[in-house]
Amino acid sequence: MTDELLNHPGALTGDVRPTASYTLRVNGVERPVTDAWIGESLLYVLRERLGLAGAKDGCEQGECGACSVQVDGQLVNGCLVPAALAADSEIGTVEGLSGSGGASDVQQALADSGAVQCGYCTPGLAMAVHDLLQRNHRPGEVEARQALCGNLCRCTGYRGALAAVQAVADAREAALEAELDAAAQAAAAGPAAAPPAAAPPQPDHGADLPLYADSELWHEADQLIPAQPQGETPRTGGYAYPPTPPHGTPVPADWQHAPAATDPFGTTTHQDAGPYDGTVYATDGYGTDGYGTPYPGYDATPAHGIRLPEDENA
Repeated sequence: MTDELLNHPGALTGDVRPTASYTLRVNGVERPVTDAWIGESLLYVLRERLGLAGAKDGCEQGECGACSVQVDGQLVNGCLVPAALAADSEIGTVEGLSGSGGASDVQQALADSGAVQCGYCTPGLAMAVHDLLQRNHRPGEVEARQALCGNLCRCTGYRGALAAVQAVADAREAALEAELDAAAQAAAAGPAAAPPAAAPPQPDHGADLPLYADSELWHEADQLIPAQPQGETPRTGGYAYPPTPPHGTPVPADWQHAPAATDPFGTTTHQDAGPYDGTVYATDGYGTDGYGTPYPGYDATPAHGIRLPEDENA
């Protein structure tokens, strides 16, 4: 009867099963799957198409647990999950437990506790223990038995696997306590005392004063000007003149023009330079130098320093 149906003129020929192309994200890596039958299980695609043979094909009925993997953080039997439906999920396999290439603490504990004999069920056991300790950091024996009851082992039994669960939980708890103690000690010690900052170098203002083309020396900064004495400063000729006020000194409200001054020989030695702008003193000009040469007056205190007059009284 079957042969008659297959050889009927209207029978379909060739492979007409529906296929699909999709991408699986396995252990954090995007893995493309092309033209795969939509009925292929996740276990089949992982092993036969992607080359990840850690999960084992034991019963294909979801009873033995040898094909255990995680899908979006949930432990599942890979033989029961259609691979195409896991395209938008994060898949974790036993190959992803050891990030640095060596055995993870779960895998090492299973080996140390003698939970490995033929090894066929070991990948599923490792995934089950890993899933348990993610959900419960300190499981009791009853909780560990319940977590491993879906993984069948015909060789070794389950004492070694239960001991591995306890060993990993103890080691992780000790590591966490050590980390917390180190953080507490660092906080108690406080920040290390910083060395005192070196004093910034003080510039030598008197080293290189600019000398202009006409050989007139100017003090370029106000702090280079020595403090002006209060009152009138005597000159060599026996007469006196008011000192130059500091830069920016306000004009007194009661200021009046001072009369011109003469020396003992009747020569005008001092006269006001003119009106003030209301904000600073004007620099008083001198009438003549004793030989008939007039000194110009200035209408304000120079913005940067005081010019040194070139005469015998400078």
